[in-house]
Amino acid sequence: MLKRLERFYERNGILSTSFTCKHKDDCKGDCETFTGPKSAFVSSGYVENKLPRLLFLSLDSGSGDPNANNRLPAAVRQQEEIDRDIRPLHKGKHWYRTHELAWYILKRFRPGLKMEEAKGFFSHANSAKCCMNNKHKRKASGKLFENCRGYLKGELDILAPQLLVTQGHEAKQAIALLAEKTIDEIDEFSSVIVLSANPVFWLHTYHPRNGRFNTQRNFCKKTGVALGWEFYSGEMYRFVNRGMAL
Repeated sequence: MLKRLERFYERNGILSTSFTCKHKDDCKGDCETFTGPKSAFVSSGYVENKLPRLLFLSLDSGSGDPNANNRLPAAVRQQEEIDRDIRPLHKGKHWYRTHELAWYILKRFRPGLKMEEAKGFFSHANSAKCCMNNKHKRKASGKLFENCRGYLKGELDILAPQLLVTQGHEAKQAIALLAEKTIDEIDEFSSVIVLSANPVFWLHTYHPRNGRFNTQRNFCKKTGVALGWEFYSGEMYRFVNRGMAL
C-alpha cells in the first residue's frame, strides 16, 4: 500500500521529493514558510487489515518538516508508528485526541488494546497536503484545501477505509463532495455512506481545537469515560459486524 501511495503521489506531482503539482505556485503565493506535500500516515496494522481500516482525515498538518525525505510515506510511518511516544503528548492537543479516539474505536474489536498501541492500526491523512506553517499552527489558506480536493479520491481509493473520521469543516466538506450516496443517517455526526462503491461508516468530529469538540466527546470526569466516543465506537462495531453490506 505504501508503494502504491507513493506512486500515486508521484504521478500527481504531490510526492514530497518530486513536487511538481500544478497548483504549487498558487498555493505557495508569497508565503515564506511554505513546505511541500506530506504523505498520509499509514500504519503496518492498517495495511495488514488486522482490525477494520480506520482512517482519520484532518485539515493541514499545521507544521511541515523542511526536509522532503521526512515527508515520504515510509518516513512518516517510521516517525508515527515506531518513534512516536504518545504518552507525554499534551492531552488537549490534536494528535493526542486523535490517538484517544482511535483507541476508543479499535478496542471494541481488540479488547485489552492499550492506548499507546492504537498507532499501529490506523491511518491519518490531511485534506491539504502542503503546509503554510502559520504561527500557532493556525489553519492554512482555503486555496490549499480547494486545490487538494482533486487528489483525495485517488488517495482514498488506495487507502480503502472501512471506518472514516473527519476532523474539521474542510475535511467534512471534502468527503461530502465525494460521497456517492448515504445509506443510513445515524445522527447529525455519523452516517453510512458509499465511497468508490464501498460502504463506509463516517463520523465527523469538530477539530480538537474547536471548543465544541469536548461537548461531542462528552467526557465524564468521575468515570474517565468519553461517553460520546463510546456511542460512536459501538455504532461502528455494529456496522462492521453486519458485514458492511450495501
